Amino acid sequence: MKRKSNPAAAARLPATTPWTDRVLVIILSAAIFVFAHFQALTNHWVINDDVRQQIYWMQQWEDPGLFQGDLLTAYARAYVPWGVKGLYRLASPLLEPQTFAKLLPGLSFISLSLWGKGLYPLPAAGVGPLIFSKWLPGLLFVFLGWCLFRIGACLGSRRLAWCTLGVYWLMPFFLDNLSGGLARSFAAPLLAFYALCWLAGSPWGLALALLLQALFIPYIFLVAAGATVLAWLAGRGRRGGASSCITWGHLLIVAVGAGLVWLMNHQYDAAGFGPLVSAADMANRPEFAAQGRFAILPVPSLLAALLGPWKDIAPFDTGVTGGVLGSVLLSGVVIWGGKALDWQVLKDKLQPFGYLLVSSLLLYFLARIFLLKLFIPDRYLIYTLNLCYCLGLALCLDKALGLRSWPRWLLAALVALVVIGSGVRLKDVGLKDFSMYRPLYAVLAQTPKDALIAGHPDLMDNVPTFAQRKVLVNYELAHPWSRGYWRRIRPRLEDFFKAYYAADPQVVRDFCRKYQVSFLVVDKRHFTPEFLAGGRYLTPFNPPLQTEGPRTAERVDCPFFAPFDAAIRRQIKARRDFVLLQPGNFPAMVVDKNQRVIDTRSFLRGKGLPQN
Repeated sequence: MKRKSNPAAAARLPATTPWTDRVLVIILSAAIFVFAHFQALTNHWVINDDVRQQIYWMQQWEDPGLFQGDLLTAYARAYVPWGVKGLYRLASPLLEPQTFAKLLPGLSFISLSLWGKGLYPLPAAGVGPLIFSKWLPGLLFVFLGWCLFRIGACLGSRRLAWCTLGVYWLMPFFLDNLSGGLARSFAAPLLAFYALCWLAGSPWGLALALLLQALFIPYIFLVAAGATVLAWLAGRGRRGGASSCITWGHLLIVAVGAGLVWLMNHQYDAAGFGPLVSAADMANRPEFAAQGRFAILPVPSLLAALLGPWKDIAPFDTGVTGGVLGSVLLSGVVIWGGKALDWQVLKDKLQPFGYLLVSSLLLYFLARIFLLKLFIPDRYLIYTLNLCYCLGLALCLDKALGLRSWPRWLLAALVALVVIGSGVRLKDVGLKDFSMYRPLYAVLAQTPKDALIAGHPDLMDNVPTFAQRKVLVNYELAHPWSRGYWRRIRPRLEDFFKAYYAADPQVVRDFCRKYQVSFLVVDKRHFTPEFLAGGRYLTPFNPPLQTEGPRTAERVDCPFFAPFDAAIRRQIKARRDFVLLQPGNFPAMVVDKNQRVIDTRSFLRGKGLPQN
């Protein structure tokens, strides 16, 4: 792809920034991340909750005996994009405890002593993907900070570069979505990289960004591809211009990327998991309403989507007082700095973001019209909006600071204050602590590798990740938007709850035989009136149930999401004669005062249903 001459390029040459600045960007961003995610980096049981649906299965790369013939694992493997799978496949083996111990034996001994906390030994193999899921967000956090710093330099000055970086550090949205090293973790970094390459007039960088987006995060590829096509069409009507780095070669890359995205979707459908449901399929189905698995209906308005990010920017996430004070401060910066900005000069420089916004809005409306056929509408808007809000606030702050001269020591002190404030504000963002069930993981990890575990779906979320055993069904992978997959998962959920809250022991035996369940986990807290009455509470449901707690506490719908909650209440009515709470009927291994594990292998006579 040949670079075209661009008369406007001189207008957006990057500001000169010392090499020490770039080193500081990397060091400070890394320090903020390590402080914010120190719990995850030193505690095996603290992870992003979605690791339990997208990353856990990768443990079978090191131990092929894990998750054999498992429907949930086959589904998770099918919908994780190729780029994410490829990156984990390459990097995870390097972080396996055995490999790490050979490379750095002393450091590995110290790290694993901290990481496992000594109370429960780490699995012998397979934890490399979990370790990588904790460090990859840090690499992406640093990379995104570097991109935004360079974008600020391209748009204005060294001061604007630092303002952009500072605003980024203070916005929880970015680290929250980077956490876990999931597909969505690549959305903001690759979108910012795309914009940076455009601003820098790098055609090869643009091509690389588009291909990476197609491989790692397809819906962001659609946003960037749309911006590319729009800019190319606009460039046909005039000579030169800010979009002149977009060439025919980029249209070819867009076509290749679209082909990759289509192939990934085709593979997903061919496996029998798709297609995604339509608006007609979702109508009057509680799974897609506020109390369901995905609160998609009614679709929020465009105004709500545009204003949504400000609740965290303000910051209302710290409370009403903090939100109000933050809103007042931000309003002052926007008004004071915004009035002094020369928007006419900025118009050409901000062209990449303009095209990205137009593309995002077009895809947002198309996704609303063809609901879920193009995935969830706000996914096309939320990342572009937060990048633009970050940049807009930085521009206003830069101009406000430029209205008078400041001592260099004061500016340095301000950067130090922002670093400290960012670390505090981002502390544990995007993380959950699942250490409360460690005794259960220890018991289940001793079962045969081919054992199928059943238990309350919320509790089963953690078993494949930490005990490395397959489960009949869990909450994280109960996805009603995948039509083919849901046809097989919904009957499992219905049959499980009938058995779990049964009064007749034969119902439990028949259930275990039907699905070839080897072990059944019972937690007596799931049978309390408060839990069954419904609500959103913190795990592990110790009475009285709590609605407020630390950021790392998991909140779930009790007794389960709709429509299963109503079905459970209809089934039990006012009775309390739950057979699974009667030890005489089902002898079990006692985990603690609340949990028991029933060995149901003696029930498995005759042929059960296939697992796929």
